[in-house]
Amino acid sequence: MGYALYRTVEQHGVDCAAFPFDAIPRRVFLDTNIVNCLVKWSECVFEHHTAPLDLEPALRNDIDSLRHLFLVVSRASWDIVVSEKVVDELAQTPNERLREHLLDYGGELMGYCRSRPDETGRYARDLARRLVDSPFLAALPDRSDRELVAHALGLECDAFCTRDRKSIHRRKERLRGIPLRILTPAEWWQHIKPWAALWI
Repeated sequence: MGYALYRTVEQHGVDCAAFPFDAIPRRVFLDTNIVNCLVKWSECVFEHHTAPLDLEPALRNDIDSLRHLFLVVSRASWDIVVSEKVVDELAQTPNERLREHLLDYGGELMGYCRSRPDETGRYARDLARRLVDSPFLAALPDRSDRELVAHALGLECDAFCTRDRKSIHRRKERLRGIPLRILTPAEWWQHIKPWAALWI
């Protein structure tokens, strides 16, 4: 893999200034498509196998970014969060074997992020119900997307990681009124890369 992340001190300095340590996302909500990617490409992300060269470039970039991210996240004390809504969406996967793997991993993530009292989960569900049809999230045409973002807000996340470039990510500028950064895996990695040597 190679973790000589910067060829020059100058470039490292530029990234440190652009992505300050205090701005690292420390509580990140994973969109359903990120959980799918983590499970389908688990050997590449967690066992550091090389992603196939013939993959669509955006997917390959996401896999590579997630590989870097989860190496750091496994050593840093940050929260990775999913909600019941994510698990509900995973349960709709048609392929039975893949569905089982997705639900197993989704359940693990749910257990991991239950470091907060269940009252927080109830608050997230209540907030999602109130926000889903509110003007704050009206920029997102898909109700399911609005619910997921509302859950991330209710669970007090500071970032929402998604591969959905056509809907959620494309409209993130119209969601600037909410206290949540919408990031692709590559953008999330940009925030962490200048500081990754602290953990790897």
